[in-house]
Amino acid sequence: MKIWKRALSVSITGVMLAAAPMTALAASPEFARTSEEWARLRDNKMEYDELEDLIAEYNTTVQTNQLDLNEFRRDYGDTKDDVSDKYRDMANEIYANISYPDSDDPTYGYVVASMLSAEIQAKNMEKQADDNLEDSEIIGWNYKQAEKTLVTVAQSNMVTLEKNQLSLKQAEIARDQAQMSLTSAETRAAIGTATQVDVLNAREALQTAERNVESAKSNIENVRQKLLVMTGWTYDAQPEICQVPAADVSRIQGMDPAADREKALENNYTLLVNKKKLKNAESGTTKESLQKTIADNEQKIGSALVTNYQNVLAAKLAYDQAAAELELARRDLQSMELQFQQGKASQNQLTTQQYDLQNKELAMKTADLNLFQTMETYDWAVKGLASAA
Repeated sequence: MKIWKRALSVSITGVMLAAAPMTALAASPEFARTSEEWARLRDNKMEYDELEDLIAEYNTTVQTNQLDLNEFRRDYGDTKDDVSDKYRDMANEIYANISYPDSDDPTYGYVVASMLSAEIQAKNMEKQADDNLEDSEIIGWNYKQAEKTLVTVAQSNMVTLEKNQLSLKQAEIARDQAQMSLTSAETRAAIGTATQVDVLNAREALQTAERNVESAKSNIENVRQKLLVMTGWTYDAQPEICQVPAADVSRIQGMDPAADREKALENNYTLLVNKKKLKNAESGTTKESLQKTIADNEQKIGSALVTNYQNVLAAKLAYDQAAAELELARRDLQSMELQFQQGKASQNQLTTQQYDLQNKELAMKTADLNLFQTMETYDWAVKGLASAA
């Protein structure tokens, strides 16, 4: 049986309750998903393609936003007129409670100041009613945008975690090379072909490499904790975090900023909000301002899509370059192994070439992650998160 931990605090009748280690509190009711889907979300394994659902069910910000949306609808209603009427009702309630004292009242000054403040508050409420453009749908879109943005952050953290793990391996290789250099310097110093300064420099290089290893480990843990907490686990949990999928280069063929622009405009949350505000607007000046904002949004969304696509192409070039360098390193190692067998190369030269191949393999994996991430960013732009500001 898998052991898993999800942490979530919710306020119930003023009391804070935390999820027990073996139980999770999800945002959706049990019937919202199949038993198989719930089992996958509740196991002790984190997979890239379930991050969106983990955020939707267990992220505390998403859950708080949903509670706030429900409260908004309950207190203010759904339509723009409902919200404006609520502001007016609140203003009228304040006016009804304003009562100025007699001038000879001992607390006259204090009460007058309080009543004047109440009047200002009521007038502000009336102004909010007149200026209001929001409704529950707009609030919902803003919260949905926040949720999907959190998904992209979780995905980015998972990619970064794997990159940091690759960086740790690179740091360990550098440390091993530094150790090899120190051993060589000490050997050469013993026979008089190197100085003590050479040994000290090599020892200092090793110490730096060891610090880099520890720093890489710390970076891994920091990102891991962020990823765990935002997807519902406690920071100290130990779930199995699976690898990010390999980049599918064929996805690039389906990307076309010109063809995808219409879908990106249709899905964009910022644009949806501003178009609904325009629909709700009554003032000619407000409508004109929003029309200009929407036109600017559309231009920026199209531009962001092109930029994201160019980033994909740049990452693909880097991916191809890393692949070419990896192939060259493999051939160089084969050549070095032959020279070593023939007595034309030293063990240190062979080991150095082996380290070089390992670094090229890690660089290839990093390039793969970078390409995958840029393709994900492009897809999210199409799905509604293209920068519109």
